[in-house]
Amino acid sequence: MTRNAPPPSANLDGLSQLEVLIQLYEGSIQFLEHAATACEEGRVAEFKHWMQRGRRIIEEFQRTLDFSKGGEVPAQLNDLYAYMLDSLTQAGLTHDAEFIRRVVEQLQVLLDGWRGLNSPQATAFMEH
Repeated sequence: MTRNAPPPSANLDGLSQLEVLIQLYEGSIQFLEHAATACEEGRVAEFKHWMQRGRRIIEEFQRTLDFSKGGEVPAQLNDLYAYMLDSLTQAGLTHDAEFIRRVVEQLQVLLDGWRGLNSPQATAFMEH
């Protein structure tokens, strides 16, 4: 099983919450892209491995939502993460990589949004 793809940087010293969040999104996307490729190539063990790694990050995103801040955004993110997790479950059941690719597309949109925030705005959002 090929598991030597580089993970997101494990050195989090000195990174802002936003930078850590961005690395987690990048990691989840990377892991799920590996899962989709493994799925398409019939490498079941790798498919399961990479899928689980990507899934765990999304589960953590969902688990750490703060519903007391951000108005409707946490509820909307919760729904989106639930949809992503359901899609990954479908991918696991059907071995259809298209379900994974849809999740990757959604994660990429969110990642682009986080990257688009400039540091003062991101810091204020993450602290309030």
